[in-house]
Amino acid sequence: MTDRPAGPLRLSDNRRHLMDADGQPFFFFADTAWSIVWKGTPEEWRIYLAHRRVQGFSVLQVNLLPWRWHLTDVAGNRPFHDGDPGRPNEAYFARYDTFLSLAAEYGLVTCLMLVWGCSRPELPGSYFTTEQAVRFAGWAVARYTRYPVIWSVSGDGPPDVDPEKWDAIGAAVQAADANGHPTTNHLQTSRAWRRLHHDAPWHDFHMVQTGHYVWARPNIADLALAYYHGVPVKAYVNGEPWYEAHPDMSNRPAFGPPFTATDVRYAFWVSVLSGATMGHTYGGQGIWNWKRDGDQEEFMAGPQIGPTWEQALALPGAAQNALAATFLRGRAWPRLRPSPERARSVSRETPRERQPACAIVPDDCWLVYLPEDSAEVELLGVENGHWQARWLDPRSGTERDIGAVTVPEDSIWQTPRPSPEDWVLILDTC
Repeated sequence: MTDRPAGPLRLSDNRRHLMDADGQPFFFFADTAWSIVWKGTPEEWRIYLAHRRVQGFSVLQVNLLPWRWHLTDVAGNRPFHDGDPGRPNEAYFARYDTFLSLAAEYGLVTCLMLVWGCSRPELPGSYFTTEQAVRFAGWAVARYTRYPVIWSVSGDGPPDVDPEKWDAIGAAVQAADANGHPTTNHLQTSRAWRRLHHDAPWHDFHMVQTGHYVWARPNIADLALAYYHGVPVKAYVNGEPWYEAHPDMSNRPAFGPPFTATDVRYAFWVSVLSGATMGHTYGGQGIWNWKRDGDQEEFMAGPQIGPTWEQALALPGAAQNALAATFLRGRAWPRLRPSPERARSVSRETPRERQPACAIVPDDCWLVYLPEDSAEVELLGVENGHWQARWLDPRSGTERDIGAVTVPEDSIWQTPRPSPEDWVLILDTC
């Protein structure tokens, strides 16, 4: 069924993105399906995998252990006999063999989160000593390395509380993986600015989350740009921005309005054009927690909020992110250079987080994302030459021709936007 080449992914020579086994650039376009294996069934997996394959997703972010330590899988199995991390339960872990094999059939890579939670209470990571975590990670890597995978040693916790533990786990992953699959650690929002593991030899790329807060909007651009300019170079992906249909958590325990397709379009385009040249992760409420009618788990935001997993498959933001990924795959996306200084709103009233995001392939193209606003945009430093301009509608994937660009003497080019909605402006050489 798969039409993707077999073999482990590798970092590109410039360490900005991933390459497949045939040496072709691999656009990391992921979905957060954290709970799908231990909560779902093989029949449900097939429905989901077929849907995401058609849309063009390439990676699934999946937890190897339940989100909470005390939870069981759908068949009532716990990961470890008597809660002992040294005694894996075959009935539980065999489900992952089935799922990883099935995902591979559909041409999808699984980013497997090994020991979720770090030292955060009630999450699995806090129940492992360093020695237990090292042994378990080595055991899991040796077992699952034959599948198309990416590793994350953990996630959703503060790894800087006991950094030696997570470095030891990362080293164990590297030592146990004969195939050398890429490895990361999924960092929660509060740790995203600390560039943890940047110099660790086991750590191949940065995966951070900007989180489920409306106030995180500036971080989406600023984190991508800061990591892009890090030395030495290391690839970066926003592994958990706003989830579509998930409520704003800025004022917990109260919840704000749910994030919309407009928000997830913003997260995609601003991340990638601001320096996340490896790719982007989408998330949807109902998918991440594999929600069913009647769920009683005390998940973040509660089971009563948001769609079921079947309903969440139809959320429009996922399809619109997929259109964006398809568009970029057809272009020289690995060569994009974030250039925020080259595009700006003409209105002084436009706040910083509503300014356009701009990336350039020198002497080839400009891509500029305009968030919702009524102001026009101007591009600075447009080189003299032959340029053709058009608009990409990020909701439908359709394009509107603008025509040839006449560059003024001051090299500042301006064009009216089609509407106050968000748009992508494209300049190509001709």
